Amino acid sequence: MTQRAGHLVIQPQWVWTPRGLLTDHAIEIDSGIIVGVGPAQRYPHVDERLPGRLVLPGLVNAHSHAFQRAFRGHVQHRPRGRDDFWSWRDRMYEVALGLSPEGVQAVSALAFLEMVEAGVTRVGEFHYLHHQPDGAPYADPDELARRVLAAAREVGLRITLLRVAYGRAGHDQELRADQRRFGDASAEDALQAVARLRGDADVGLAPHSVRACDRSWLEALGAYEGVVHVHVSEQPAENEACLAEHGCSPVALLDACGLLGPRSTMVHLTHPLEGDLDLVLGADAMLCVCPSTELDLGDGFLPVEARLRARLCLGSDSHAQIDLLREATTLEMHARGLAQRRNVMTPEGRRHGLAEGLLSAATVGGARSLGADARGVVEGAPADLVAVDLRRPAAEGVPPLEAAALVATNEWVEQVWVAGRSLLQGGRHPLRERVTARARPHLPR
Repeated sequence: MTQRAGHLVIQPQWVWTPRGLLTDHAIEIDSGIIVGVGPAQRYPHVDERLPGRLVLPGLVNAHSHAFQRAFRGHVQHRPRGRDDFWSWRDRMYEVALGLSPEGVQAVSALAFLEMVEAGVTRVGEFHYLHHQPDGAPYADPDELARRVLAAAREVGLRITLLRVAYGRAGHDQELRADQRRFGDASAEDALQAVARLRGDADVGLAPHSVRACDRSWLEALGAYEGVVHVHVSEQPAENEACLAEHGCSPVALLDACGLLGPRSTMVHLTHPLEGDLDLVLGADAMLCVCPSTELDLGDGFLPVEARLRARLCLGSDSHAQIDLLREATTLEMHARGLAQRRNVMTPEGRRHGLAEGLLSAATVGGARSLGADARGVVEGAPADLVAVDLRRPAAEGVPPLEAAALVATNEWVEQVWVAGRSLLQGGRHPLRERVTARARPHLPR
């Protein structure tokens, strides 16, 4: 049998599907779509046999600020006084001000390449670098957004650009000088940018936070009918300011303005106020947790109750590390530290329930939050897949799903397919050296 153009049959040892973990099954792909998942004996010709590998739906990084990859490791020293989210933010602004359009593209490509090598097939890019450092627009007002999109295309990563609306520094506060790159003149300007970009990419709307958008902006943005992501209650100070300005929590304000619903994802929610979780659940919204960044910034932890009740997805946010498998593991480890007991997120009576829940957050949960196909490895779904190599001493004797969810790291990713196209060679992206070399001049020293 000769392989047809765009046709591929792979046979891993295990494949995780909505039917559960299947052994000795093959996956048939044609024109970027999964056209069959069945017992291996049905497929006399196999293009790739993958003994010892587990194939999962592609990992989805639902919350990314790609440009922040530029200062990884450069904020691990303490300035005078207390070092927290707010002091970190000031140093992040310094890096943001120094990036040219070429730098934004180069650093974004580096972050995206690292994601692909970590098994990510789609990213939700929470994009808020819009203008020149002094706030003046580029000749193309979407210049930096297009640079980010080009970076994702170069490495083969699917992207949902979450175009940020950012109007102020806080209640009755004009944008600071180091925030002018982010700002829009009006909520309508942000919506027009989303409309312009929709022709080139999957696009969603991201009101940055209730800190950065006043109520009139939030109400105007609430008319948007697509995917919405918002930073919510990441810091206690945000809650205090919202209560003082609006007399309610950030979640309640978003709900009142029409921004909480089935297409909405609340990012962080590390400090929910009373009633917030019920509002999120009642609206059928999702929560995006970013464990490595929340640890790195000292943000706090999503409460255990929210982990148990809400629909979750994951992000690497500031890219202190890019390892969605580790982010998934940390969801449960956070919960154990908070609850002071084991198996916090494990459903009773389900042998592999914990691993399945963590892997769902890292894969189909993220896809759903970005409005993408979230069916997993099934006939008719896009052939966005990752192969995890379990032929390692650390995986010996460990059930496959538990090995992936609780032991594996990004180093275990051997192959990634996006729309059926293989992106890695021996676990490495073929553009690694080129992308790294191009980014190097734009990274701090």
